[in-house]
Amino acid sequence: MASVTGDPPTPAYLHATGEQRPAARATPAEAFAAARRRFLHGERLDMVDLAAELGVSRTTLYRWTGDRDRLLADVVWLELRGLVEKATTAAPGAGLPRLQQGINWFLDAAAKAPPLQALLANEGDRAVRLLTAPNGPVRPRLVQLLADTIDHEVTHGGYHPPAPPATLADGIVALGERYLHNGGDPTLNPDPATAHTVIALLLREHAG
Repeated sequence: MASVTGDPPTPAYLHATGEQRPAARATPAEAFAAARRRFLHGERLDMVDLAAELGVSRTTLYRWTGDRDRLLADVVWLELRGLVEKATTAAPGAGLPRLQQGINWFLDAAAKAPPLQALLANEGDRAVRLLTAPNGPVRPRLVQLLADTIDHEVTHGGYHPPAPPATLADGIVALGERYLHNGGDPTLNPDPATAHTVIALLLREHAG
């Protein structure tokens, strides 16, 4: 018996009758999640490949995420914020001991985090600038989060700081940059142990 031939149904007909569903459209959240997966796997972020993976134009991707540096900064910041939150949870007690233990935990974790190590290896000086620029997309947020953490211990933990929390936070981040990033020199290992010692001196409580 001969088969019936003719023009195939139109997409409009198939979608209207439910015989074929429209292809799912990517979302800004999926774009961020895909970029984060690449970061966590130690891959270099390529906006052309990312747009192709999502099935959107580069114009659409940039409208969602900003340029490559901004997207990469947001992904890195989420990782750093997560480490700070884990450090806060891991540190027991209150006041100065809790601050020191939490900061030490963060420094140790950041020094050996594979995604951050891969970022520095893949991006070199560009990664260091992204992480440490005074008015960049990462450093001010880290300083503010740390200042809030110190302020919490002042208010609730009985800590008597030698300087305002914002000043201490900025100094601690600067020391972390010095001993973890080493100016981006890949031949130098991160040195969180020295950072522990210097930061402990910075945090010593006000005698009065």
